[in-house]
Amino acid sequence: MPFFLEVIIVGLILSADSFSAAVAMGHRPFTEKDAFKFALSSGGAEAIVALIGALAGSQIISRFQAVDHWIAFTLLMGIALHMAYEGISHLRSPEAAEEKLEFHSFTKILIVSLATSLDAFGVGIGLGISQKPIIPFIFSIGIWAFSTTMLGLHLARKLSSKFGPIMSLVGSFVLGVLAFQMLKI
Repeated sequence: MPFFLEVIIVGLILSADSFSAAVAMGHRPFTEKDAFKFALSSGGAEAIVALIGALAGSQIISRFQAVDHWIAFTLLMGIALHMAYEGISHLRSPEAAEEKLEFHSFTKILIVSLATSLDAFGVGIGLGISQKPIIPFIFSIGIWAFSTTMLGLHLARKLSSKFGPIMSLVGSFVLGVLAFQMLKI
């Protein structure tokens, strides 16, 4: 496979979790500034974690490999359960759904960004071990994660304008599925 194509495919594949998380969390009203912050957090986390993995190589992986999937599972499942609670609360109390919701906190965005980027750590380690030039991969990973996060948020906005509480439940399900996928070893 040509190197350029390999760089693009690796970045695109790693962006799938970022896209899914953005669709799941995009049910709340957000500004373009909120979307940019989330996409920057997501793209930055993917790129930085892949870089750390590449720099760490095989030396660190043996220490964290046994628990990295449990960390990601716990973070994503916690957020999924919170979103499910919000969706159920709004379905039970329609007046609560009409209140002005704000976009997710920056802390929540960072947690989701880091949790969905843990697979980039493994890919980074593989790239580091293979002695491939890491910089093109880092840029591809970051740009794809940024772009698909923006796409996922705007797609969710279109879907959630009529189905806010239902989208919150769907989003919690998507994050729950992502959480369980992290447990696959």
